[in-house]
Amino acid sequence: KDYDVVNSEIYPYYRRFTNSFDLATKFMIKDSYTILDIQSRSGNGTEFWSNKINIELAVCVDFSDYLISLARNRIDSLKIPYKLLKINDFPIPLDDSSFDLVLCYETVEHIFDYDYFIKELSRLITNDGIIILTCPAVSWEWVHWLSAIININHSEGPHRFLKRSQLSRSFKNANLKILSENNTILLPFNNKVSIAFDRLLEKYMPTFLKSTFMLRRTFILQRI
Repeated sequence: KDYDVVNSEIYPYYRRFTNSFDLATKFMIKDSYTILDIQSRSGNGTEFWSNKINIELAVCVDFSDYLISLARNRIDSLKIPYKLLKINDFPIPLDDSSFDLVLCYETVEHIFDYDYFIKELSRLITNDGIIILTCPAVSWEWVHWLSAIININHSEGPHRFLKRSQLSRSFKNANLKILSENNTILLPFNNKVSIAFDRLLEKYMPTFLKSTFMLRRTFILQRI
């Protein structure tokens, strides 16, 4: 329940925000944005983006009363217009084409019907808006198997890491195109030396190796 609180200052966690901003910024041309933060947890993603863009309205969605209370406490301090929405099932009770920016950080791997979920994200985005979707690479599943065997809590919970081919097929089914994508994090540690080396690997490792071995996939999507 305290996943965001514990991890908020850890490099591999926070890199999801900084990397997605670097990928998305070239496609962001509006003066202000209505954003949807899907499974917002404690609202870290909304907080990050509130420091980067003008937010006309932020809608934070989660299924946990506890996490929604954490998001409320965090976003109250940001002084931006916002709404909180608890959901238990699909469809998401929001109007079509309501958002200029959808944030979907490390969520799709926890949704059983991920194909339907991605179609919902496509339904909610405006024609010229973008979706940021991040998720773990399937090649990192062995880490979680090992953690379970030696009884280390990896905080992942119930999940199913998806292959890129599965995600690509779902994007196509949802009438979404990939504007940009990359892979990040090979060394998921939080010391200065490993962080510096990890950034060098991101910069110089061949793309096919990054796609195979790095932890996180990030996609910038837009409706076709």
